[in-house]
Amino acid sequence: MKSIEIAIVVAYCVFIIGIGFFFKNRAGRSAGGFWSAETNIGVVVNAFALLATVMSGGGMMGNIGLAAGLGIPFILSANLGSGTGLGVGSLLVAKPMRKAGAKTVAEFIKMRFPNRAICYLVPIIVAITYIIYLVAQMKASGTVGQYLLGVNYNTGLVVTWLIFTFYVAIGGMLAVTWADFIQGMLMMLVVVASAGAALVHFGGFEATMATAVSNFENIGTIYMPISAYAAFFLLWVCVGLCSPHILMRVSTTKNPFGARVSLNGGMILITLFSILTSIVLGAATRAAIGPAQVPNPDAAFLMLLDVIFSPFWKGLAAAAIFSAIMSTAAGLLLAAAASIANDIIVNLHKTDMSPEKQATLGRFTVFAVSVVVLMLSFNPPTYLTLLYSAAMGFLVSGLMVPLLAGLWWKGTTETGALVSIIVGATTYAVCFFAFDMPKFTEIFVALPIAAICIVAVSFASKVSSPEILSQVEEWHA
Repeated sequence: MKSIEIAIVVAYCVFIIGIGFFFKNRAGRSAGGFWSAETNIGVVVNAFALLATVMSGGGMMGNIGLAAGLGIPFILSANLGSGTGLGVGSLLVAKPMRKAGAKTVAEFIKMRFPNRAICYLVPIIVAITYIIYLVAQMKASGTVGQYLLGVNYNTGLVVTWLIFTFYVAIGGMLAVTWADFIQGMLMMLVVVASAGAALVHFGGFEATMATAVSNFENIGTIYMPISAYAAFFLLWVCVGLCSPHILMRVSTTKNPFGARVSLNGGMILITLFSILTSIVLGAATRAAIGPAQVPNPDAAFLMLLDVIFSPFWKGLAAAAIFSAIMSTAAGLLLAAAASIANDIIVNLHKTDMSPEKQATLGRFTVFAVSVVVLMLSFNPPTYLTLLYSAAMGFLVSGLMVPLLAGLWWKGTTETGALVSIIVGATTYAVCFFAFDMPKFTEIFVALPIAAICIVAVSFASKVSSPEILSQVEEWHA
């Protein structure tokens, strides 16, 4: 047990729980307060919240482990894709989605395609994807507890689960957003400090990179199939365009302009964060661990911290990593719970439920989903980033084409969107499980097939009603 590190992390966790209690009453008044933070969040807060949401435990641990273990270009392609996706999303999605006033992506798609099958399929895809994504975050929490705090893996897992589940269930999106704002600033502080300390320790960037190359000659080269790098980049561009846990941030902003500025601010912060983690800390981590194969790549960054930091800074770094984990986990948990409670139960079955009861249902669903995630987290696979990226590929293949087509092409029909969702998601799953393809290249097959389906079927089926088409025009006005 490491008393200084544990004391800092405990103080941080108490503070985060306090945020949940602070927003308890406001979050409990209505579904809008619980799921979309009363649409009253400023752009600076949202930009740092986006940083914390996107650059998760994988961003601070899995990404650095991938850079040290599989090379900087591979993980950098994904990280730069994340920033690019937010920038493109600010142009294509932010304004119309904010003007529509939807609390979730599934609710937004339902406005465009009021088809009952779509209304079930979209939240189911979101829930499956985010449960897998949450397992990756939970693994990160157990690994931090084991390597940096000296506690049992399962202990770190359960404690983190209790904390983020509690403040999400109590404070809803208001608590999640303000906690993410603080967590995003702490993450950036620790990454900048860690990068600076590592460069000083190893004698500057050139010396750090030279040592890293001597330990792993492919750390700076493109040695895998080029399609794997391109697919990893494209995947995370697409995530920024259609991922519910990111686009839910759009619904928290005060107006459409704020939604676009928030995504652009998040893009800038994520790009800077990506460069520091992928290049500087990835190289420094390989320099610190030597040429040997790392038994647990997701713990590689923690080994670097053990070399360059005092107990106080290791405690602060542990708090920052827990920040990254809990911020993303909170957003994912809220989105997964919303897909069940708001998008299926309320919107499809209990349309007359009072605002207070909707908020109570949201809290219960948050807890239920988190229990499922905890049960799946005790024996997770290796490589955090690869795990949740594969899950996000499934979501992107099912949702991105109908979302963008519904926004920008009036000819898109309900039947076309339904076929695109089913075929896109199914094609990705078949390619992933049945064929040995380069990493993430499944989307090069799934997305074009989904696009062909939506165009062909839309031309052959009944067009949307004039009321819906008028609504689409208003979103772009």
